[in-house]
Amino acid sequence: MELIIDLRKKSVVILIQIIGFSLSLCNEAILEKLVLILARLFLLFPSNRKRILLSNLKHAFPDWDSHKIKKTALISMARTLEMGFFSLIYPFMSRDRKKKSVLIDQSVERKLNELRDSPKGVLFLLPHVALFEVLAISPYFRPHKKRKLGAIFRPNKNHEIDKWIDRSRTSNGLKTFSRKEGLLRAKTFLKDGNWLVLLFDQNAGDRGVLDLFLGRLVSYTPLPNSLQKATKASPVFILPQRIGFFKTKLLLSSLSNKIHGGCAADAHLKLEETIRSHADGFPEWLWCHGKWKIHSRVESRYRMIVKRKHLISKKKIARKTHFFVRMPNWLGDVIMAVPVLKAIRKGRPDVKFTLVCESQFIPLLKKFSMGEDYISLPEHSILYYFKFKKLLPVKPENYLLFTNSLRGDLEAFLSGSTQRFGMEKEDHIRPLLTHRFKPSQIDGIDIENLHQTELLEEMAKYFGLQEKVSRDCFCLPKKKMKFNKIGIVPGSSNTPEKRWSLENWVSLIQEFSAFNKSITFHLYGTEEDQEITSYISSQFQSDCVFNMAGKTNLSQLTDELYTCSLVIGNDTGSIHLANMIGTPVVVLFGPTNSTKTKPFFNSSCTMIHSNDDDINEIEIGDILSRVNCTNLGLQLQKNIR
Repeated sequence: MELIIDLRKKSVVILIQIIGFSLSLCNEAILEKLVLILARLFLLFPSNRKRILLSNLKHAFPDWDSHKIKKTALISMARTLEMGFFSLIYPFMSRDRKKKSVLIDQSVERKLNELRDSPKGVLFLLPHVALFEVLAISPYFRPHKKRKLGAIFRPNKNHEIDKWIDRSRTSNGLKTFSRKEGLLRAKTFLKDGNWLVLLFDQNAGDRGVLDLFLGRLVSYTPLPNSLQKATKASPVFILPQRIGFFKTKLLLSSLSNKIHGGCAADAHLKLEETIRSHADGFPEWLWCHGKWKIHSRVESRYRMIVKRKHLISKKKIARKTHFFVRMPNWLGDVIMAVPVLKAIRKGRPDVKFTLVCESQFIPLLKKFSMGEDYISLPEHSILYYFKFKKLLPVKPENYLLFTNSLRGDLEAFLSGSTQRFGMEKEDHIRPLLTHRFKPSQIDGIDIENLHQTELLEEMAKYFGLQEKVSRDCFCLPKKKMKFNKIGIVPGSSNTPEKRWSLENWVSLIQEFSAFNKSITFHLYGTEEDQEITSYISSQFQSDCVFNMAGKTNLSQLTDELYTCSLVIGNDTGSIHLANMIGTPVVVLFGPTNSTKTKPFFNSSCTMIHSNDDDINEIEIGDILSRVNCTNLGLQLQKNIR
């Protein structure tokens, strides 16, 4: 088997050599047209490389229209293919053709001569541009006096191809070092006064230095800094800028090792300046590589794990990486998901969160700045998913679902995200998710005795969350509690069995009023609850009971609940909302499991349970005896017993 694999690898090398030799015989004008045709073909079909290319350009230049993005993408892809053609052809180039590949003007020649005359080694930091390989073959870019030119490269996965590439480079007098095995030898080589070229702008993953590049977080290699520090070599930014097909002009500029982040950071600053100053975004740079692909592993998606951070504290990390979050369909579930979402936002300050939810939740979520963008779900119809697809502004890098429904899973699938996270319980298989948190398979998780927020927290931890989920209440500015104002939430949109009877609510209001006629009662709910609230309010004078059901959006309801001395209600969303903003609540539980769905935040919460699943087993006296009126801003004329 190994013999067959070796033969295949060698056959690939032979085929590459034949293609390279054949292309070397072609006129460069024909080759230039060929790479443009291939670039157009590449952009016609979906691929991961195309997605990265377009995504990188859109993030770097948010003000560009789609036409300009596509134009630069086409040029950049053509330059990338030109790089590939050059790598295939240069082993078969004549010496005269190699000389013509690099133009060196007088100012650059003077700078090179200064570096040649210096006894110090020189560390050239080279960005990934289309024709970076010209430095390996140009006879004009070489040191003098028996000093040598070397370069550090990442080895190819195919060892036979790697050997052929290495032979092509060394045949031109270049000393090569592998990133995997040759770093110590490269350091000695540089310390001996030689020249060393290093591609500095590759994604370094978890081992790199965390910094900003074009406004987004990147992880770059600290190798330039460690090499320069160990060898005292002169750091230089080098750029073979393309001026024609297979032709470049050499640009040099000195780098500082004294700025924050060292010469590696300075090289990135110079590259960023080059990109921003170019009318088309410097398309010869390899826009199709994953420069910004950091914190993308499933097990660490919701945290930043790079060990080295050179970010200056004054730099504000912009939220530019797109994540979508599908919020639940019921208010109480939304409130119980908010603490987890808040922790994820803290763990990923570089992410722009788009919240996908029912339209009525958007004012509330905006009020507490839970997202940067919002998508209001369309009305239910036969064209629902078609309309949803049209609402999507971008293809998100990650899609988190707090829902447990096929509808939400289909929405996530239509988004095109390659990471779709959610919870899969034993009785509900979710094949449209790419990654699943399965609580039944994790030791220590008892779904029936774990609060819903804590269960969502476990899911977020499974996907990398390290930030603590806080129980602290949300504060509203410039709002004050009103004495003797009681909020009543008599409805329950999703489960009628959770409702205390209308007669009980009427009697409760009567009991409170008997002790202090200045207490006002405000009935809250949705439009669907108006029949309930209208009946209750009709039993009293209008100056003490106010029917607010259906008259507020959730943002206005939040303000209303915040000013209440106390809110009493069934196990429903408004109670969770009042608890979230710190208003004391009394919540009546019937058939629901209070362990899983009780109010989560650190605020006064009195829970009253029925003896069985019938909520009407709860008596008025059970409530009156549990209310601490003095602490709640309720002024009573005699004690409640």
